[in-house]
Formats: sequence, C-alpha cells, structure tokens
Amino acid sequence: MPLRRVGGGVATGASGLGGRAMRYYRLWIYTCNTALLAGALAFCGAAARTVLFDFRRSLVPSLTLYQPSFLYAYLALATQGGALQLLGCVAALRLSEKLLNAYWLLLLVLLFGDVVLGAFWAFKFERICQELKPALRVRFQQEYGTNGEMTAMWDRLQVEDSCCGVSGPGEFNISLRWEIPVSCCVDPPANSTRCAKTHLSGCDERLLAYLRATASILAILGYCVLAFLKLCFLGILRYEIREMIQKIRILRTELELTNANGAVPGAIRAESAESERESLLVRPESAALLSSPPTQTKNPNGNNNYEMREYRSHENI
Repeated sequence: MPLRRVGGGVATGASGLGGRAMRYYRLWIYTCNTALLAGALAFCGAAARTVLFDFRRSLVPSLTLYQPSFLYAYLALATQGGALQLLGCVAALRLSEKLLNAYWLLLLVLLFGDVVLGAFWAFKFERICQELKPALRVRFQQEYGTNGEMTAMWDRLQVEDSCCGVSGPGEFNISLRWEIPVSCCVDPPANSTRCAKTHLSGCDERLLAYLRATASILAILGYCVLAFLKLCFLGILRYEIREMIQKIRILRTELELTNANGAVPGAIRAESAESERESLLVRPESAALLSSPPTQTKNPNGNNNYEMREYRSHENI
C-alpha cells in the first residue's frame, strides 16, 4: 500500500521544532533590542533636554545642530532606536542567515561609529572650550542690542545664571552704546533703570559650565551605556548567532530529507502500522481462520465424571 502524505504535516512539524530550538537564541536578540532601545531613548531624552531645547546652546557660536557629526548622530539614534530592532526581530522570526549576519554587522558598524564620533568630539570639545570666550565676546559686541533674539537670550542667561556680560559688567562700561541692563542687577530696581548692585561673574563661565555638564551627561549615556551594551552584545551574539545559524542549517537539512521522503517520520510510522494490519487481513490463512466454525471445547473432567457414575452404580447394586 503506498504511503499517503499528511497535508501540512511537514510545515507544522518544522515550525514547532524550530520554535522550540530557537527560543533561547531569539530571547538573546530580543534582550539586545530592548536594552539598546531603552539606552537610545534615554540618550535622546537627555540630548533633547540639554542640547535641542536649551536656549544656552544657541549662544555658543560653534554649536549648530546641522553639522555633520550631529547629522550622523541623528541617523545612528534612529537606526538603533527602531531599525535595528526591526531587523533583529524579522531575522529571528524568519530564521534567515543573511538577516542575522546583517543584524550583527549593523551592530558592529554602530559601535565603530560611536568610537569615531567620540574621538572626534573629544578633540573638538576642548577646542570649543578654548575658543568660547573670544567667540562670545565678538558675537556679544556685534549682536547685543541689535539682534532682538540674541539680546533676549542673553538677558535671560544673565537673569537665570546670575551673570553679567561676557567676562563681567565691565563689558558694558567700556562701551558707550549700552548702559548696564536690568538683567545684570542683583535686585532689579522697581522705578529705575540703573542697578544698585550688579552680578560680578561673567556669563562665559556659566556657558562653559553648561557645556561641560552637558558633555558629561552625553558621554556617560553614549559610552558607558550605549557603547558598552553594544560591545557586550556583539561578543555574546557572535557565538549565539553562529550556533543559531548552525541549527538553522540542521533543521533545513532535516526538512529537505523529510520532503524527499514525502511525509514526516510520524506519519510514516502510522502508515506502516496501518499497512501491516491490512496485509494481515488479506492473508489466506487468516481468511481460513476467520471463516472456520468455532469448535466446541472439551471438558477436561469428562473421563473422571464417567468413572464416578460407574462407581456409584456398583454401590447401588
């Protein structure tokens, strides 16, 4: 009797076996995705609070949002905040060797980019700090009082950070264009535009402290969290993905052998047992046994009963 193929048996068995065998490796990929997503969101929140939406960043001349290093940072954060997770999940669910290798390589590229960007900003940041005071003085002399937006931001800085001018209130005394603004006053006068007492600290020190605090926060989140997570998961996933690919190849080989046989092993065993039962039913000796009438069973105590009847008859005589 020919073997019949059970519909959908191969696909169902393969998916169940693959799901059980790959659960451990998928868990590593999902953990990596979750950790990197949390780190990227934390970095984005800190960067938005300290750089994007902080007015003090606009007062630093060389800190624009459209420079190439910032553009790469936007792309890297978008990649590891969504695209990387999508690639990893699709690769784990589809059990694709190419997608798994692409996932690991993308993680490596992001780590390499973090190292290059960090080294670049380590040198550039020191240069920005050294050139901050001269650049602020030039911009202050050119735009304060003439550029309304810059004047408003500088006055806000003087009020919130308790500072005055670039290096002190002397910036206003040496110029005949301005008087000391009310924003420099320790106690703003109610009915006068002149200050009884002004802040003595320059705003360049406040901006420098802001830059160093921002750099420390972003360096901790970028290197001590994100880059460290990438480095750890790169080492772990290198071996896990390699083993995962080996098991994928083993499962694929088993499926190819199963498809070549035409049925899954369980179905083959069931069909073999059924064919054996049917072959027994059609054998001649089996048919003769089934067609013969049942024979009466003999009483094993028949002779003994006959002798007992003879003995009792002699006693009666």
